Amino acid sequence: MNLYIKKGTKDCYEAIVANLCSAGPDIYAITTPQYSAYSIYLLPNAKQLEEKVLYMVEHPIADIGNLPNVCISLPVAAAYNSNMECIGYMALNPHIGSIELTNLTVYQRRPMAKMKRFATRAEWHGKFERDVVGMVNRIKLLYNICKALHLIPKQYVPAYISPEQILVTATGKVTITNLVFSEILDGDNYLYPAGSITPDYLPAEGRKSLNSSTPLTQSAALFAYAVIFYQVLTGTHPYGGTILKAPYDKCIEISQCIENHLFPFGERAEYISLPENFNLHETFNALPAEVQTLFKRAFGSNPAARPTLEEWGKVFYDYIISMK
Repeated sequence: MNLYIKKGTKDCYEAIVANLCSAGPDIYAITTPQYSAYSIYLLPNAKQLEEKVLYMVEHPIADIGNLPNVCISLPVAAAYNSNMECIGYMALNPHIGSIELTNLTVYQRRPMAKMKRFATRAEWHGKFERDVVGMVNRIKLLYNICKALHLIPKQYVPAYISPEQILVTATGKVTITNLVFSEILDGDNYLYPAGSITPDYLPAEGRKSLNSSTPLTQSAALFAYAVIFYQVLTGTHPYGGTILKAPYDKCIEISQCIENHLFPFGERAEYISLPENFNLHETFNALPAEVQTLFKRAFGSNPAARPTLEEWGKVFYDYIISMK
């Protein structure tokens, strides 16, 4: 299929050739040789998002070339059909062999090598089990994810972020996808809305911001990152798998538990109990004390106290060094 790209508001259209990709109905693999490392990602309501896409194209990541194990899927060009209508954007392909981080965020009773999803993926066998070696590898992976997330320009708030938007390889390479749905700020100026959110990863004040049409903050993203880290290390959502006591026993949805600060190891722990026979949170107590402290800060009621990516990265790095 003949498509066109534009690398800036003042640039001309450039013709490329792309074919529908097996990875999904909304992805086109580019066959034009000079762009073979990229794909075209279709967007719903792309015409309305054209200005936002071009803004992101014109604000690239400066240091991405220095980190070959990290891929940030920011638009590098807007994509157009033969009628010169915007249909999406061009961005780097994920690392070869990538899978969704969700594969590591769900508790698995059986070793990963025996799971059907890993039966033909020998490179994953025995690397991320819930033993000492596997947990060290998980923390190494989280360290790499921290490095990747830290590269996202500060004016972007990834409101649409979850394990589905993070792709990883068995060797620890990381790809962050769907950043086109980020909220974009310029100082105190609200440039572009997020367009899409993940409610189970949004803090209490974040939901209030959306309802009042005010910008989210980077603190909201830090909350989402902490949720993802917790899922990788424990196999459950920090606000799920609990038994709630009155007056919070009517909280059913994850978002309700977040709004009421019902983290099992937080300030309202007295209103929470954990199942005796299948306690998915028991891994928390085996985590390094420094990691536990960061989670308690991340899920506390003070948004300003949430750990930064630098703090997470330092604690993960120090733990990795101590285990050598």
